[in-house]
Amino acid sequence: MEIGLEPKDAVDWSYRGEGAVNLVLAYTGSSPSFLGKMMRIQKMPNDGKEDNGNTSGNGLTSHEKVIWGECKELVSCQNKEIVEFLFVKHVMRPLLGHKHVNPGMRLLVAKEFLESVENIVTSQRPSWRADAASVDTHRNSVLLMDDLTLFAHGRVEDKPCLSVEIKPKCGFLPSSSFIAEENVIKKSITRFEMHQVLKLHDNEISEISEYDPLDLFSGSKDRIHKAIRALYATPQNNFRVFLNGSLVFGGLGGGTCKTTSKVEQDFEHLLKDIIKTKDGSRANHFIELVAETVYTSGVLDHLLDVQKLDKYNIEGAVHVYYDLINQPCRVCKELEKSKTSSTSQFSSMHSIPMAEKVNVLKEFLISATAKDCSVMISFRSTDAVISRSSSHSNLHLESAKQEFDYKVHFIDLDMRPLKKMEVYYELDKKIMNTYLEMVKKKEARGERRAQRQCF
Repeated sequence: MEIGLEPKDAVDWSYRGEGAVNLVLAYTGSSPSFLGKMMRIQKMPNDGKEDNGNTSGNGLTSHEKVIWGECKELVSCQNKEIVEFLFVKHVMRPLLGHKHVNPGMRLLVAKEFLESVENIVTSQRPSWRADAASVDTHRNSVLLMDDLTLFAHGRVEDKPCLSVEIKPKCGFLPSSSFIAEENVIKKSITRFEMHQVLKLHDNEISEISEYDPLDLFSGSKDRIHKAIRALYATPQNNFRVFLNGSLVFGGLGGGTCKTTSKVEQDFEHLLKDIIKTKDGSRANHFIELVAETVYTSGVLDHLLDVQKLDKYNIEGAVHVYYDLINQPCRVCKELEKSKTSSTSQFSSMHSIPMAEKVNVLKEFLISATAKDCSVMISFRSTDAVISRSSSHSNLHLESAKQEFDYKVHFIDLDMRPLKKMEVYYELDKKIMNTYLEMVKKKEARGERRAQRQCF
């Protein structure tokens, strides 16, 4: 059922957050149809540079139609917003589990509604986000979804709901034979750790996080606990907490770099109606609750399997990208010019059948979505009797002597455009160059220190 929204309805939607492609608004009005809902609205770059290449009416290029050709409903769809919805429904949901993915539904809106939303939310957005992009008022629909920061939907919930949003990032080390010899450090250092060095270099963060995605995906209770504690200490844009739909920990746009004692004290106070323990211990119980849920639910096992569809790393997959779009391989040309690596090892990628190349790219793009999605875990306290009869999963937190219902969903499962292959390759180069330069400087400092000690 499609429900229309008019300009007068815009005041009932408040800014929740945003990513590179979409704004997220939460419903704050009183209509039963929208209680417990949120909407995703597509953005348009302010510089007008939305080059989709050779696109059809649905926003897919002719080459993307080849990649997603097995999903007939997806490639035949003539509406870009619905394409995104169908990608989640038909591609990501079967891979990650129906229970943990809610694709949402299409909601028709008037252009004037989107213009009113733009006027209302601009002042609430991080300035760098607002400078970069605005609400795309040329769309005629948005995506209506359950607000996963609330436990109940379609009615007012009497018990407080605590929700945690985690962006786990890539949970494995690549082993592809196509990784260049000078980049072999990729096989022992996580992408997250190396990217942190670039972000620090570019002043995007003020300090490097201790978080290690390998800990979170390890399946070890102790290592998962260590990962959650590191995310709590340095949330950046990887860890946020909501209480009854309102952000109470972590940042909007670029995130929060460090959890200060004042922030922790305020957070302790906010937890008092959820975690019924003494002052000063609630944050630790909260970290334990999140870690126990990640461990017990096992949902990251599914996510890791999907991430591992990237078998060749960007250093291998980018070669078949140029073959698919029928252009000379710029990477091979670049490597020949620099003479840092031989191009002979990539001849096998260029010579595989086209159907196999399409599959390599499809799996790489699915993996890219899985590496950058978020996990939303929602909690509400309950008692043992109610918990046993609940349709939701439940957990007993022994340290707090409390029972909790919980549910887990994957969010931000957007389709990655094929043209981003070049962007991924260039970013990978930048990350590697910055990290290797940092390693060289450290080694040089170590040598100078050793020389001074000799004298």
